[in-house]
Amino acid sequence: MKYFSAIAMLILLNISALTVVLYFGSKTKLIEEENKIISSNIIKSQEQLKINEVEYSLYHNYIYLIKLKKIYFDIEKESSFVKSRINLQDFVNQELTDVLQVVSK
Repeated sequence: MKYFSAIAMLILLNISALTVVLYFGSKTKLIEEENKIISSNIIKSQEQLKINEVEYSLYHNYIYLIKLKKIYFDIEKESSFVKSRINLQDFVNQELTDVLQVVSK
């Protein structure tokens, strides 16, 4: 009987240890899946930051801004206006109705 009670006690101890290990194993599997999701979100965020850095550098690049200006604005009017100087005689020759005079103090 002595051996039987010892063997029975070891079997019960092994079964309880097995249930505890399975319980914590399932919990760690859930945590591992959450960690994989979090790490994939971190990787996506890092890729977005890289893209934003490229867009930022392109946005602050002067040549890129000139290309955008050519796409969205009428360059012919602006370039002709910038290259030509206007004096008071030009205003007198044209019939302008809405000309405002600005005075600085």
